[in-house]
Amino acid sequence: MKRRVSKQSKRRLLIFGVLSILAIGYFFVTLFSYTYNYISLRNEERNLKNELVALQDEKANLKIEIEKLNDPEYVARYAKENFLYSAEGEYVIKIETNEQNSVILDNDSQTTSIISISLIFLFIILFIIKISKNPKKIKRTVLRN
Repeated sequence: MKRRVSKQSKRRLLIFGVLSILAIGYFFVTLFSYTYNYISLRNEERNLKNELVALQDEKANLKIEIEKLNDPEYVARYAKENFLYSAEGEYVIKIETNEQNSVILDNDSQTTSIISISLIFLFIILFIIKISKNPKKIKRTVLRN
């Protein structure tokens, strides 16, 4: 036997069902937004901590630099090296080294050695192929000598 459900019960069930679905949806939207905010704030905190460490290192380096700049000999050497200042009777000759050229030379020498080794192996292989095709001819020349 089927039990009859009244219209009032259906209406109540429909209203509470819709309200509960809306409440659950609001809960999940709020949960995701708070989780996203938490993760983004945690990443920002991590980045700021890394930046703080870098700035503290820079601060320590700058304090050391300030202490060095109080020494007149260091200031004179620093000015000569970085700003090409010279004392009376001194000449400044700046020699710039180009590290890229030395690397290119190293790569060229490596390429040259690889090519020469490859050519040597190629000649050896060709010689072995020639010997394998005409073994009698080579034996005759060896026996005659």
